[in-house]
Amino acid sequence: MSYFPMMVDLDKKKVLVVGGGNEGTQKINVLKPFGCDITLISIEASPEAAAGADVYIQRAFEDTDIDEKYVLIVAATGDLNTDEKISKLAKNKKIPVNVVDKTELCTFIFPAIVKDKDVVIGVSSGGKSPYLVQFIKQLILSHLPKNIGEINDKMGDYRVYAKENINDAKERRRFLKEKLDFLLGYKSN
Repeated sequence: MSYFPMMVDLDKKKVLVVGGGNEGTQKINVLKPFGCDITLISIEASPEAAAGADVYIQRAFEDTDIDEKYVLIVAATGDLNTDEKISKLAKNKKIPVNVVDKTELCTFIFPAIVKDKDVVIGVSSGGKSPYLVQFIKQLILSHLPKNIGEINDKMGDYRVYAKENINDAKERRRFLKEKLDFLLGYKSN
């Protein structure tokens, strides 16, 4: 199976995480910077998971917890029967679901993420090799400018300027390439 990389707007969208242990905590930490509204359901949760969730419901999972108000669901209970049930219920309601370490139960998987402001890079091995993915992530981090998010913001400003002031598409591309080269330190301006 091959996964299609797709960027999804999660800002102010409701996400359900079931399970507040290490895996649930990690998923909350990955999701939180994207502005989603996280509900955590777990009998017990790490202090970090409970603090990272917008709503923490301290109890066992119930079938009625799978609700169309959620745009994503993460099953991280560590109990295969519960995780399978969550997967099935989510799929029946056509809600994307991730079951930690069980790609066969997932409709989406988490990539390794590099994020600086609006610049987001995801790396995936289709769930086959998390170690390879982390290696690639570190390679990317070692080669990216440390201020890539700020560069992106500035390029956004230049793009608006170019669209409003430069009619010729070829000249717009040249202008934007020149500005990017300057911001990356390749040419003086």
